Amino acid sequence: MAPPGDILDVDLTTGAVTRRRPDDDGLRAVLGGRGFVARLLLDETGSDVDPLSPANPLLVFTGLLTGTRAPTSSRVHVGARSPLTGLLGSSNVGGEVGRALRRNGVFGIVLRGRAQRPAYLLVENGDVGLRDATELWGADTRTAADALRAAHAKAALLLIGPAGEHLARIACVVTDKGHAAGRTGMGAVMGAKLLKAIVVTGASPRDSSRREPGQREPGQRAALRQTDGSANASHGEGAAVKRYLQRIIAAPAFEEYRRYGTSSSVVWCNDEGILATRNFAAPRFAGAAATDGTSLQRWVTRTEGCPGCPVHCKAELRLSGGRYGDLVGERPDFEPLVAWGAKVGFDDPQAVVALHNRCDRLGLDSVSAGAVAAAAIGRGAERYAYHVKGLELPAYDPRGAFGAALGYALSSRGGDYTSVYARQEFDIAPETARRLYGDERAGDPLSPTGKAAMVRRSMIVSAALDSLGLCKIPALTLLNEYELENEAELVREIAGLDLAADELLAAGERIVVLERLFTVPCGAGAQDDDLPAVFGHEPLREGPGTGATVDVGPMRDEFYRLMGWSPEGVPTPETLTRLDLGQTLEQTLGQTLGHDSRPLGT
Repeated sequence: MAPPGDILDVDLTTGAVTRRRPDDDGLRAVLGGRGFVARLLLDETGSDVDPLSPANPLLVFTGLLTGTRAPTSSRVHVGARSPLTGLLGSSNVGGEVGRALRRNGVFGIVLRGRAQRPAYLLVENGDVGLRDATELWGADTRTAADALRAAHAKAALLLIGPAGEHLARIACVVTDKGHAAGRTGMGAVMGAKLLKAIVVTGASPRDSSRREPGQREPGQRAALRQTDGSANASHGEGAAVKRYLQRIIAAPAFEEYRRYGTSSSVVWCNDEGILATRNFAAPRFAGAAATDGTSLQRWVTRTEGCPGCPVHCKAELRLSGGRYGDLVGERPDFEPLVAWGAKVGFDDPQAVVALHNRCDRLGLDSVSAGAVAAAAIGRGAERYAYHVKGLELPAYDPRGAFGAALGYALSSRGGDYTSVYARQEFDIAPETARRLYGDERAGDPLSPTGKAAMVRRSMIVSAALDSLGLCKIPALTLLNEYELENEAELVREIAGLDLAADELLAAGERIVVLERLFTVPCGAGAQDDDLPAVFGHEPLREGPGTGATVDVGPMRDEFYRLMGWSPEGVPTPETLTRLDLGQTLEQTLGQTLGHDSRPLGT
């Protein structure tokens, strides 16, 4: 295969930068992106590392297909030990930065140590070095981005705001407009390293020298052009690229997502009776229509999107003369709309937009910010702080969606939906449910039957897509396909790796297991794979799920069995051997996970 680029090892303390290549075996095993983050975290970080110390590496990795001809291939994964949860810190983001890194011949960056003073990392025309960011320290993300782009034309950015600088444990990393690596506090890790930004511009002159005659580099500029959403945009591309693009455009919900992105899901969620309202006190919200993305359309000035994606799910808004003055900002996606709307009881769309954009400028995770502050309130308020493993629950009420409930309990980064993405419980044909999950009742959100199998496959597919660098909105929402046949075609055609769909699924499972092996020694086990007690004893009071509560225990136990994990939620030696992880993890595991010291699998 054509090499995907270098891994940069950056010592922020000394400024030294070294380069190395990912090996083909590693690419086959964990693909890239989220997979490489999981692998390196397990190798280099553990329960004895303070998340805000220089010893906690910050990892930024492109996916195997990021920046290539593959449609929707813009994703970048950011990871470290989380200062919020103490467990896996993991976040996926789109925008321009992935393409810019690959144009510079960069596959991933490992950032170690702590800078002597505020700094930013500049990747420019293949060269890499630290620059002084003292004058930018304290600036919000919009101000800092403007200054950095003035200094470096056409730069793509990853940067933090005041929240990250002040080590707020829900600080995020912001990239292009409307994009953020949110959840799990990666902005605080960056702030602890005195790293204001990663700035990427230009293209590496080394690219042409690395390729065999006639061979395309995945990061080659000629292969990186934005589609216009029409079938004609794929003219001249390979057959797999054409098919993938045309299938996305032909999807029934394509035009809706092209116009509104995920923002139009608030009313749907309300109709389903799973909209987290007033901190999960109710599953429906009278202000749902007012805070749905369709109500924001009057303020949209233009739509935007990631390179190579026909969906263009982002939008710029302009609110003039309203309660918050003249506001130019980004349209919130579904989760922030709920976090600042139904979840806190706000039915004023201008307030929701203003609060979300304020979070972006500060560099705060908007989803977490809409669900915090119990410790500050005190007087028993902690019992109303609904989270799993320290990560605040997102938009769906788990009592009305058992797949989401199980995903919240089991997600490798805590209470989360997007790293699991079990949306087929809302949209699956009975025959597909029987084939994939053993029972057509898997497609009933209020049935526990088949949910363990559904969450298992969803988690594995999600990990594989995050490691390929492909967006889940087209792959899983629009196409609603969880078998990775289309993606395997792209890998063979573009990356030159002869991997079938079942091998991509095996890679996804391997990544899920690596994340579990990182999480368990950090203190999270089966006892933590559960929901707050309120969801088991206080039933829903309205909607299709009226009267429902949820007990994830039996589903969790079935999930463990299907994964080949012990009743304590630990991958067994036999499972590690099956996934070709036995030899490499023999010394990593030891007594920490309850295994003996014999060679794994013997």
